[in-house]
Amino acid sequence: MANFNSTSTQSFGRVIPGVHDLTVEDSNWVLTSSFIIFTMQTGFGMLESGYVSAKNEVNIMIKNIIDIVLGGFTYWLFGHAVSSARGEKNNAYVALEDFLIDPDVTDPLFGPLFAAFLFQLSYSTTATTIVSGAMAERFNFRAYCFFAFFNSIMYAFCAGWVWRENGFLSVLGAVDIAGGGPVHMLGGVCSFAAAVFLGPRIGRFDKGSRHLPMGNVLIAFLGLFILWWAWLSFNTASSFGLSRGRWGYTIRAAVMTMLGSMGGGVVACSYSLIENKGKAQPFQIMNGVLASLVSVTGGCYLFESWSAVLIGAIGSLMCLLSMKLMDKFKIDDPLYACTVHGVGGAWSLISIGLFAMNPEPLSTTGGRSGLLMGGGYSLLVSQLAEMATILVWGLLGTWTLLWVLNKFVRVRLTPEEELMGADLSEHDVDHARNALEEMKPLWEREVELSDGLNYRLSKAMFAAKDVTTGMYKGNINNAFNDGTVVQLDMHFKEQSQINCGVN
Repeated sequence: MANFNSTSTQSFGRVIPGVHDLTVEDSNWVLTSSFIIFTMQTGFGMLESGYVSAKNEVNIMIKNIIDIVLGGFTYWLFGHAVSSARGEKNNAYVALEDFLIDPDVTDPLFGPLFAAFLFQLSYSTTATTIVSGAMAERFNFRAYCFFAFFNSIMYAFCAGWVWRENGFLSVLGAVDIAGGGPVHMLGGVCSFAAAVFLGPRIGRFDKGSRHLPMGNVLIAFLGLFILWWAWLSFNTASSFGLSRGRWGYTIRAAVMTMLGSMGGGVVACSYSLIENKGKAQPFQIMNGVLASLVSVTGGCYLFESWSAVLIGAIGSLMCLLSMKLMDKFKIDDPLYACTVHGVGGAWSLISIGLFAMNPEPLSTTGGRSGLLMGGGYSLLVSQLAEMATILVWGLLGTWTLLWVLNKFVRVRLTPEEELMGADLSEHDVDHARNALEEMKPLWEREVELSDGLNYRLSKAMFAAKDVTTGMYKGNINNAFNDGTVVQLDMHFKEQSQINCGVN
């Protein structure tokens, strides 16, 4: 959230931060955008559930609900007060007013306070959702409920340092329009710490660093498109209105966001085709596009067109290269959240110090421009200070939180639960049995397969269940009771394995 007002105003003797100094039109813009940004949770849920194996997709979706329910509740209790409160008791490191925000109807900021709260709430839940991807397929659900509750507080402190007008990073001159640091880099750093703390999934690197098959590529792509569209609101609404000369920069933010994603998309497609000898890998293209969106987030309306394309392209390439480093050192982040958001977020902050333009008449950068735009080192130094602070805060905070949680609630699933899948072990959702229940009407009936022959399905399919994993073996021959082994072509067998939930 950009800071447009160099000075605060007063209301009933209380300081009014610039983010609350909204007109009716500004509040309408922020509120409408907040509704759109809320769909990012849908996008993240679909993206993550598409990446993981089928036996964990329900668990991922429920965790996204928890991010809103518990993480959002925490932000109402403490988060908004810590990050954005108005009041004279605030200092450079923490705010101490406006807990359980509920302004009186006579307060002149009655509407703007609620509009700002709802918008910032979406930032908080996004920061926590990013981390859920890094812990996917092996994190205890009960422990995750506690994690989501406390992780929102970590975000709130960081947001206050950057965006509250007397926050120490804000005073140092750090610039961050739409959360390249407090949302994305912090989420990525927390993801890295969580991935290292938990260790890799069982079998992840047994056969080298080759990426595991995605559970549902189509769902993941649909999640990407939802995120892409919501990202436009995420960045443009961070202008916090359309009045006082902001509407032009709001539109510019949308254009630069698209140009950055295009630059990153071109690099991702090219990289994937070259590395895979003419075959484009879906996860590389998706992560490259997402990293480019992250890269332009911090300074979305401070860039010129050419620099937005370049920033997106560099961010995409940095993400793809860092993914290989993650695999080399056997750090298992199923969605590569720490590279997409961590590396992309860090580059987002640095790019402001290099390419930002002074957005006159707004005071976003304090009259400064980036190093490569003739502005000297001042802005770059401020951005490096923000980056270093977030790195230390995210690593130490997440490791400490997980260490303490593990003393009370086991944070990692047992090997049996992990192999069985979190959907079954934690939510009693048995995909294979549900599929077989749907096949009951076919039992004792002849079924024509793709080879043109007729066979009878029987309850012998249940004998194919692997009691260790809770899934069903891919050998479809166990489904037949004619006493013979059915010879199927390899393509059909592979497809049968996929349909049976075997990756």
